[in-house]
Amino acid sequence: MSIYIFTLVVLLIFSFLELRTSLTSIQHNGMLFAVYALFVFQVGFRWQTGTDWETYLVHFEEIRTISDVYLTITGFEQGYSFFVLIVKNLMGSYTAFLVVHALLYYVLVFSAFKRLSPYIFISLLVFYATSMGVMGSNRQLIALGICLFALRYVVNKNALKFFLLVGLAFLFHSSAILFSVYYFLNKDIKQSLIIAILGVSFIIGKTSLPILAFSFVGDNIGGMGSAKVLAYTERYQEDPEQYRLGIMGLIKRFLFLGIFIYNYKYLTAKLSYYKIIFNGYFVGLIIYFLFSSSILVIVNRGGLYFATMEVLLIASQFLLIENKHYKVNLLLLLFIVTLFLFFQSIVGYPDLFLPYKGVFINPDFHRYRLD
Repeated sequence: MSIYIFTLVVLLIFSFLELRTSLTSIQHNGMLFAVYALFVFQVGFRWQTGTDWETYLVHFEEIRTISDVYLTITGFEQGYSFFVLIVKNLMGSYTAFLVVHALLYYVLVFSAFKRLSPYIFISLLVFYATSMGVMGSNRQLIALGICLFALRYVVNKNALKFFLLVGLAFLFHSSAILFSVYYFLNKDIKQSLIIAILGVSFIIGKTSLPILAFSFVGDNIGGMGSAKVLAYTERYQEDPEQYRLGIMGLIKRFLFLGIFIYNYKYLTAKLSYYKIIFNGYFVGLIIYFLFSSSILVIVNRGGLYFATMEVLLIASQFLLIENKHYKVNLLLLLFIVTLFLFFQSIVGYPDLFLPYKGVFINPDFHRYRLD
């Protein structure tokens, strides 16, 4: 647990310095590199920590030749399998692969945040807390990183580069195709329409329609995709309560949505990309309201590309506060919230994250579920 708290505290300190001091370019970049190195160390040198550990380890061990890349029995996309094959042939060990994976993933994320956040350390603080629960989702994390990087081409209205990158992300995780919708989100949506759509989504989400639609998809798409859909459906039907999000998550979303809408006009005038990230967050809320009461995996996986906009929106709100003391007080409040968000992020599988186990930290810890 100490490494998680240490990371959050470092991000808090750097966020404070970013808000209250005039950092030089060298100082700012040095701090960014320090956080980047900390993230890579933590995620790259983990061992038996995070979701899907055995699945990805076995896949790494079984990939040996180019022909293995085209086998679909694992259900892994060919882009990811090819990436694994290259790194394995060059470096050999799974730890080396995880380090390379972390290096690439965080390069993409940091590059995106530098362009889309006025206060990058605040965004990284919230991002770290909210994304820890998906650490270990190797394929989707690379896909997410590529998609976040591609957002700059929505702002620049370069459709070719945007869709090419989304296509590349699709080769790592098929859910990345959902990110294509961002190219059509650079527009104003009336607040009344936003509220109406969310209201309808909430009502539908409380019915059996989402699970029926999901089952219909599973029955008709065929192949590995069908197997995954049906597996998720069966898990929900066995224990519906296990796959529902809590009331605190709902309250948090209503609170943030109100703040983001209230400040929408002011921030769209300041930030060219604000309407894009706000509308992306809006789409994420639709997914949340439709499926949080039935199939949580859609919220956690399919909604990941949209929920990530929350970290950019939160950082943007600090632009509206001129008093530095108020900014610091708000930052301290946000830090308390991030502690809650961190535990909410790992609530599904806390035994896979606590304590942190890595090559250099707690290497002898017995993770009963995996050993």
